[in-house]
Amino acid sequence: TYTIFVVGIISLILFAVIEPRIKEPIVQLRLFRDRLFALANLSGLLNGISRGAVLFLLIFFLQGPYGKDPLTAGLLLTPFGAAFMLIGPLSGRLSDRVGSRLLAPIGLGISSLGLLGLTSIGPSTPYWVLAGYMALMGGGSGFFVSPNTNAIMSSVEPHTRGAAAGILSMLNNTGQMLSIAIVFPLALSAVPMAAMMQVFIYGGGMSHFPTALALFLHGVHLAFYVSFALSVVAMIVAALRPAH
Repeated sequence: TYTIFVVGIISLILFAVIEPRIKEPIVQLRLFRDRLFALANLSGLLNGISRGAVLFLLIFFLQGPYGKDPLTAGLLLTPFGAAFMLIGPLSGRLSDRVGSRLLAPIGLGISSLGLLGLTSIGPSTPYWVLAGYMALMGGGSGFFVSPNTNAIMSSVEPHTRGAAAGILSMLNNTGQMLSIAIVFPLALSAVPMAAMMQVFIYGGGMSHFPTALALFLHGVHLAFYVSFALSVVAMIVAALRPAH
């Protein structure tokens, strides 16, 4: 594991050194010389890391402590997607008028409040409370993503917008993958494998595994605290961008 990590770091360094010298680079790193482009992409990456694995954790939570079957657990995530769909187009229109400097950090702040709320959930938490936290996350993300994308695409020349869109997608996907790599070990590593198999493969909830339930809740709360902290950092980075 450590060898792979070291090789990955060395490869990234070599990529950063060699890529700008290539006539037609895969990633146009020169675009990051623009402060708006760089900070908007960095805040997007941090948002992806903070939020990417949250829905997966909520699926585990709804199947474990809540004892729901996989289909019901998936349907119960609707408040997140609904809020995102409602707020996203509105924030996009608003960003055309006022830019992203104010909207992006506000969106991340709202999303951070939802993540902070998730640090306190448990088996007895009413669903309407959980739905409220998910709506805050979804609405905040919608409030952030559209203005942030607008900022990134408007910060580059028209002939480089394809490259900018590719960088945006790459960093979003990277953030989500890093989120899973960071959050899942925090949330699930202490839970016994037998309990994991019984609950998440065969169903039935965690009521028969009190020790596993306590370990799972501790890990999930820790993971949500880490996600909250990363979201706050993303909010600060987003606030540092220049006006446009």
